Amino acid sequence: MSNKYDSLFEPITLGNGVESKNRFAMAPMLVFASNEDGTISQEDIDYFKLRNDTGGLIITGAAAVSEEGLGAITQMAVYDDEKVPGLKRLSDVIKSKGNKAIIQLHNAGREALGAYLRNGKVLAPSAINFPFLDYVPEELTHEQILSIIDDYGQATSRAIEAGYDGVEIHGANHYLLQQFFSAYSNKRNDEWGGSFEKRMAFPLAVLRKVKEVAIQQAGKDFIVGYRISPEEVHGENIGYTVDESVKLIDKIIENGADYLHISSLDYKAMPGAGGKGEPIAKTVYDSISKRVPMILAGNIMSPDDALAALEYTDIVALGRAVIIDPDFVVKVREGRVDEIEKSVDGRLEQLGLSKQLVDFWSMENTPLPPLKGLNY
Repeated sequence: MSNKYDSLFEPITLGNGVESKNRFAMAPMLVFASNEDGTISQEDIDYFKLRNDTGGLIITGAAAVSEEGLGAITQMAVYDDEKVPGLKRLSDVIKSKGNKAIIQLHNAGREALGAYLRNGKVLAPSAINFPFLDYVPEELTHEQILSIIDDYGQATSRAIEAGYDGVEIHGANHYLLQQFFSAYSNKRNDEWGGSFEKRMAFPLAVLRKVKEVAIQQAGKDFIVGYRISPEEVHGENIGYTVDESVKLIDKIIENGADYLHISSLDYKAMPGAGGKGEPIAKTVYDSISKRVPMILAGNIMSPDDALAALEYTDIVALGRAVIIDPDFVVKVREGRVDEIEKSVDGRLEQLGLSKQLVDFWSMENTPLPPLKGLNY
C-alpha cells in the first residue's frame, strides 16, 4: 500500500466505543433488486457479496420500516418478521470480510411511489400539491405519526435479530424525516410542526425510539447512525439552511447517535443559502467538533478525492465508485490505484447490477451524475 493513502486505513472509534477498521464506508444506495414482497433476493446477495470489503462500515440501501412508506416496489423491507431470514443471509454476507453491517431504516413519506402504486395513497407531514408529484399526499394524523415511530423501533428489533451491527436512520434526501424538518414540506401547527423546534420533534422521536430499542435488546455496542442532508434549498423556497441543520445535528448527537452521515451531491459543495462562505461539509464537521465521527458522501470517485475529503470528515462514503469497481478499497489498500476501474462500459454483467438499477442510473433526470459507460 502506498504511504500516501495510509490515513484512509486508520481505525476510528464510533460514539458508542465500537471501532471501524478504516476510514471508508459503503454509501447506502437503492439496489432495486429485492423481491416484490420486500424480502431479500439472490440479486441482493450477489450485489453485496461483490462489495463486502468496500468499507469498515457497509450500509445497505434504504429498507422500508412501514408498508405505507415504501419508496419502490423492489425495495428491501424490514416491516414484518417474514423479512428477517433473508436479512440474516444478507448480514452474514456483508460481515464475512470483518466489516460492520449497517441496515438503513427508511420511510419515503411523500416520495413513497411504491406505496402509491400498491394502495393509491401516500402519507406525508402535510397535504401539499407538490409540482413534482403526480398525486397529493394525505396529511399524517397524530396517531399515524406515533405508529410510524413505533415502526422504527420494531425495525430496529428485527435488525438486531437478523445479526446487523447497527442501523442508520435515513433522515436525508427529501424522505419522511427530512420532510418533517423542512419548512417547505411541513406546514403543520401542532406538536409536530409550526416552529423550528417542533419541526425537529419527529426525527428526534424516531432517534430516541431506535436508541431505546437498541440499548434494551442489544446493548451499547449496537451502532445507531443518522444520515442527514445538510440543507434544503429549492430556489427561493428554503426548507432549511446549513445553519439550521447544525442545530438539529446538535440535538441528534445529544440524543445518542453514534455517527452523523452527511449526504451531499459533492463533498466540496458550497451552501445554497446561509453558511459561512466555505464548503458545507466543513461547517458541519467543525460544528460536530469530534463529538462523534462524521461520514461524508458526495462525488468521491478516486483515492485522491477520498484523501481531500478527509480534510473535513472522519469517514468517506463511496457510492458510484464501488458500483463501478467493487474492488476500489482493496486496490487502494494494496497499492494498485492505477487498476481502479472508472467506467462500467462492457462490464455490466460482472457487476451484479439489477436491470432496474441500470435503468435508474441511465435516466436523464436522475438526481445524481450518471455512471460513465452506462449510456452506450
